[in-house]
Amino acid sequence: MRMPRFSMLGLALAAGAVDALSFLALGQVFTANMTGNVVLLGLALGYGRTAHVMASGLAFAGFCAGLAAGFLLVGRGAGGGAARGPAAALGLELVLLAGIAVGWWAVQVPRPVLVAASAVAMGLQSAVTRWAGGSGLSTTYVTGTVTGLAGQVVALWRPGRDGGRAAGSGGRSGWCWRSRWGPWSRPWPCGCTSPRRR
Repeated sequence: MRMPRFSMLGLALAAGAVDALSFLALGQVFTANMTGNVVLLGLALGYGRTAHVMASGLAFAGFCAGLAAGFLLVGRGAGGGAARGPAAALGLELVLLAGIAVGWWAVQVPRPVLVAASAVAMGLQSAVTRWAGGSGLSTTYVTGTVTGLAGQVVALWRPGRDGGRAAGSGGRSGWCWRSRWGPWSRPWPCGCTSPRRR
């Protein structure tokens, strides 16, 4: 992972707050969670709610635009061998979120502008998290992150072929798996011997 875990936690909290505020205050639309937004778009199309269709479509378009801008910034930073690109993307996200707060409380910016700006900000964040943690990590949706995490946990704790080779390597002392259930069943060194092949 190219970013501290607490930084990723902060980004996830920001994305959750943005989604909650956008749904409650910007016309029942998700600007971070595009899976939920597509579901809302389908429901709005089915019920013929034109305003909801426009809001969800605008959020989707803004999110894609933010992704494109974020990947461009991250790519430029990676070419220079530094993290300036991701930092620039997160800085732009911060500016957009600050502008949304000011536009909501002070200037009374039209709601579609706030939806678009919020979605662009979340698209920028998604591009940075993809750069930081690969395809199995995201701060704007849960399903893919949980799936990737579960796969890593299973691969880490499963006594697979590597554990079998370590225990049967023919040495004087090897690694034996404790027969316990739960996350504490890790390999422990013990004085077991394995028969040598002749």
